[in-house]
Amino acid sequence: MVDMTGPALVAASTDTREDTLAETRQLIADLRNAAQDAPQLARQFAETLQTVVEDYASEFEQRAEALLARLEARQ
Repeated sequence: MVDMTGPALVAASTDTREDTLAETRQLIADLRNAAQDAPQLARQFAETLQTVVEDYASEFEQRAEALLARLEARQ
């Protein structure tokens, strides 16, 4: 069993505090980096989404026109 009284407790407490501060600093750095990257990623996603929507719209427009032409031909 580990002795967690007196100096050992203080040392463990200091290590835990230092580890917590280091993790907090890393989290802040990661959040800062994410905040800087987010606008570019959002623009890329928006461009990709716009391209996909345009492609689907074009495809369905062509299919609708073909269907309408067949319906009109039957009349």
